[in-house]
Amino acid sequence: MQELSITSLFLISLCISLLILGGFILRFKLLNLRRIIAKKYLSKLQKQDLPYTYFSSAVIAESSRKFWHLPPKKITVLMRAAMKSVDLSAPLIRKAIKKAPHNTELLLLDAEISLLTNRRQDFLHLIEQIRLPYFCPRYLKARYKLLTAKSNLYQTDMLSASENASRALKIYQRLGYTYEEAECYATLAQIYRISGVFDVAFTMLRDAQKIYKKLKLFAKAAEAEAYFGLIEIGRENYSAAAEYLKSAKIICQKHGLIKTDADICNWQGLTALLAGDLTAARQEFTAALNNTQALSTASFALEMLARLYLKKKEYAKALNKADDALKLYQENHHKAGIFETLYLKAEIFYIKQDYDESRHILTALIKEKTPPSAIYYPANAYTLLGAIELKENNFDKARTLFKQAADLEHAINRLKGAAIDYNNLAELERLNGDNNTAQTYLKQAIRYAEETGDNELKSYLKTKLK
Repeated sequence: MQELSITSLFLISLCISLLILGGFILRFKLLNLRRIIAKKYLSKLQKQDLPYTYFSSAVIAESSRKFWHLPPKKITVLMRAAMKSVDLSAPLIRKAIKKAPHNTELLLLDAEISLLTNRRQDFLHLIEQIRLPYFCPRYLKARYKLLTAKSNLYQTDMLSASENASRALKIYQRLGYTYEEAECYATLAQIYRISGVFDVAFTMLRDAQKIYKKLKLFAKAAEAEAYFGLIEIGRENYSAAAEYLKSAKIICQKHGLIKTDADICNWQGLTALLAGDLTAARQEFTAALNNTQALSTASFALEMLARLYLKKKEYAKALNKADDALKLYQENHHKAGIFETLYLKAEIFYIKQDYDESRHILTALIKEKTPPSAIYYPANAYTLLGAIELKENNFDKARTLFKQAADLEHAINRLKGAAIDYNNLAELERLNGDNNTAQTYLKQAIRYAEETGDNELKSYLKTKLK
């Protein structure tokens, strides 16, 4: 009886050991299968120029279904289609949504594809409509948080953008979704760069770049290197910016990344333009135009050439390049670019003292429903309209317009813009003979300049105080 008991225990322990060993072998095989699939998809991206197509680690995680000879889920089939071709998968995704209009995974996939294909308005609308179920897979929650962060970013809600991107990052780290982790870091870098928190932006971007290099995603690594240059531009360290952009260009040339190389030419041109080297700037923008067929790259180069010619006071050339840029932005349905270029044209006409033409453009801009990513243009339009009315001694109209501009700037926490508007109000009251009110407005402008940390603007405003 005792022997039987010992034998039984031995057999039970042997079975448990075999099950554990079998579990380890199965896990190893599944992980190996995931690595093979990941390598297959990543090998395509490693050779690809920007902009990148859709990529999802969730598709690779679904490899276990293949191991068990189970048919893939319908959403996985669509995600795989998107990873092969974003453009060809888009109509398939929309067709599937018609049959299942409340399917969260489908809606998130459509939102992501909309973002990749520059349908920003569709993207923002989709994100507003999506409501995650209380119990949902972690990877789905992470995707929703990251896409929401990008939506917040376009609507200049930087605090919410940072919170959502950080939450997505934590989930992706736990899941081991390395590519998406890098995308979270890159999004956080953009948020902090735009917010002027350059040190944190630098750290986030460095973490993203480490992952891109590890995955051998050379276009992404080059883009990250170039973004270090953009951070330095924000700090007005133009020589440091030029070095980072030069380094990014070397990566592009080594791996034949023509589109990314042309984009970096644009950023090199911007650096030279801001540093005052107009000859070098024109050469870089021209190189960008000559080296790519991409509408986004060419339109930016033309817009920058328009700004360059405006700086040189060559107004006919500036308007010509602005019109060329506008056509490409319209062709690409790039609303933010359209607004920027129209506002630029209004500025050129204002400087030429063609106030009627400038007023016509600005009025149309205010009436048009603006994209969230260009929310400050109505404020700028009100400011410039106010300046036109001030030039024509229409003080009441100018005062109303400057106040509307200041209210808009303050509403989105753009205090530097508000400081400029209060300075304009001070100038208006000074010309109107009301020096007391002028000084009150000027003090408010100085307070806003102090809050933004713009010492140069603050010093200039203080020279006007009596």
